[in-house]
Amino acid sequence: MASEFFLVHHIFKPDMAKTWWEHPDGDLNEEEREKRTKRWFDAGFVNHCFMPMSKDGPMYCVWEVKDGVSATNFQDFLDSPGGVERTGCKTINNVVMKVDLELTGGAPPYERKFK
Repeated sequence: MASEFFLVHHIFKPDMAKTWWEHPDGDLNEEEREKRTKRWFDAGFVNHCFMPMSKDGPMYCVWEVKDGVSATNFQDFLDSPGGVERTGCKTINNVVMKVDLELTGGAPPYERKFK
């Protein structure tokens, strides 16, 4: 089986957008971002794109999840301080939607990082 792709709709909780954007994790330097990306990869997750519509939201991301990682585990990752809930104070709701690659003829939206 191959990795799977998810579209994630991130919705700020009331009055939490500023808290999320101002969190120090948002100002990571390149080396820190690379470490975070490796940590996520080692856990079975790759963020292919981050698409904020405005500072007040919403935001969308396309994620790839390694084969064997359940949608529940992915949701738990997103909602954790180690995932996109970087503040640890529950600033966003993450709506996870699995991409049905059968409807695309098996073509993933991005080149797979997990082979």
